[in-house]
Amino acid sequence: MNQGTNACRAVVPERASCLWIAAVAVLTVSLGACSTLRVGSDFDHAAHFSGYHTYALMVREHRGMRNPLTVQRTEDAIEAELGAKGFQKAADAAAADFIVDFTIGVHERTDVESYPAPYASPWWGLHGWWGGPYWGEQIDVHQYHEGTLSIDIFDGRTHRPVWHGWAKKDLSRSDIEKPAAPIREAVSAILRGYPPG
Repeated sequence: MNQGTNACRAVVPERASCLWIAAVAVLTVSLGACSTLRVGSDFDHAAHFSGYHTYALMVREHRGMRNPLTVQRTEDAIEAELGAKGFQKAADAAAADFIVDFTIGVHERTDVESYPAPYASPWWGLHGWWGGPYWGEQIDVHQYHEGTLSIDIFDGRTHRPVWHGWAKKDLSRSDIEKPAAPIREAVSAILRGYPPG
């Protein structure tokens, strides 16, 4: 009897440990998914991208940027990506086949989620679910900074917009304090879709 009781005691912590590991794994995956880069693009189907060979960066003031190095790093990353794709920077901006502009923004976001309290308690696999208490609500408030980078391409002759690409990411403290790598990652991900097709 004593042996059986000890065996049961040995099994319960092991099961709880397995559940705990599973819960941590699920949480890690979901947190990782939240911080992934989300990318998209759109383009003018009538544009002749095959005729674009040279480019120029639009010269303008990027207002609201606290760190002027962010603008320079973005320009450098765009030039590196376009160069790797075989595009040449035009010596005369007025003669460029296409003009590149970009916008960077950081927005403070707040997500509020509400769900029944039992979902927030460690009910899974312990005292059973059905027949257990089901009252109240749990409210989770998640505050974070969302970074957005948009890259726009205009036809050098008509000045019409022909391509738009964007990337969004929930920024970590490391991303904010050391933005060089996240900027390169975002620019690379966006321009992966240029030229379209």
